[in-house]
Amino acid sequence: MIDDDLVVRAKTERAAFGLLYDRYHLVVTRYCVRRLFDRTIAEDVVSDVFLTVASKLRTFPGQTETDFRRWLFRIATNAVNAHLRQSRRRRELWEAAARRRQEAPDHAGAARPGWETLDWPAVYQAVLELDEREQTILTLRFFASCSHEEIAEVVDASPGAVRTALSRTLARLREKFNPTSSTDQALRTFLKD
Repeated sequence: MIDDDLVVRAKTERAAFGLLYDRYHLVVTRYCVRRLFDRTIAEDVVSDVFLTVASKLRTFPGQTETDFRRWLFRIATNAVNAHLRQSRRRRELWEAAARRRQEAPDHAGAARPGWETLDWPAVYQAVLELDEREQTILTLRFFASCSHEEIAEVVDASPGAVRTALSRTLARLREKFNPTSSTDQALRTFLKD
């Protein structure tokens, strides 16, 4: 049921905005899930969409629910597309880094032990499965050679919390690889902390 008055009231009344939210949250969530194929990511995007709607609703020029629906889905589409662009760019950067790491010597000019036997696409995929904080800590430690104290400043944590998070992350990464594979042996050597 279309209620144009609801859109006008939602610009100044929380309760009216709540009704619009209730009416469209599930529909927007379904749309985002179908675009992103991951419910957790879609829910994060939907949260961003409704935060944007809430912050810009007062200046929304539309007066009808049809206008609101079009505007809402434009915001959702832009949010999904931005997420996909960011994910694609992130994946491209990781793949490029993985290719360079297969050939690159460390800072001293000699290849790290086991570097050449790492299955970098598998390592890359395992790292991508970590959450953003874990990826940040791991990357800063092993690819930027940051100390625990430096990482703690970046992620707003104590050095002890960084050590604990890094230890847990490394344990999970090690579990992903078969202990008898050359990839695992190389990874264990590479990720010694």
